[in-house]
Amino acid sequence: MTRRLRAAVRLAGTDDRGSASAFVVGLIVALLVVAGLVSDAGRAVNARVAIVDDAEQAARVAANQINMTALRGGGRPQVDPVRATSEALDFLAARGYATSRASVSADVDAVTVTVSDEVPTTLLQLVLIDSFTVQGTATARAAVGIESEIGGP
Repeated sequence: MTRRLRAAVRLAGTDDRGSASAFVVGLIVALLVVAGLVSDAGRAVNARVAIVDDAEQAARVAANQINMTALRGGGRPQVDPVRATSEALDFLAARGYATSRASVSADVDAVTVTVSDEVPTTLLQLVLIDSFTVQGTATARAAVGIESEIGGP
């Protein structure tokens, strides 16, 4: 009788074998996805901050390209659009950006620089997300001299 009870208990327990393993595997995959989101999203945020900073610096460099003929002729400071575009693209190339991923819009008043880049992922590649695209835009205008001072004497 005892043998029959043991055999019945063994047979009844065979249906649940491996269910904990499947749960643990599913839990590990879910934790890896969450860790990937935290890690790779943090990298994407840092890359966006860096790309916006580079776009701002390129716009400032470009806005410094003043049309000296117009300035010396008694006019207001104006940006030289051709030189500004060239300088902004040169600055971004020196920072490692492909010129195909940068656009510069310059006129006599202001320069707008837009840069995009791909940030590769590490852990999110497990769920077939290979990269993030980040983009930054900045505008700068020419300013010569100090026109006013905040809180000055």
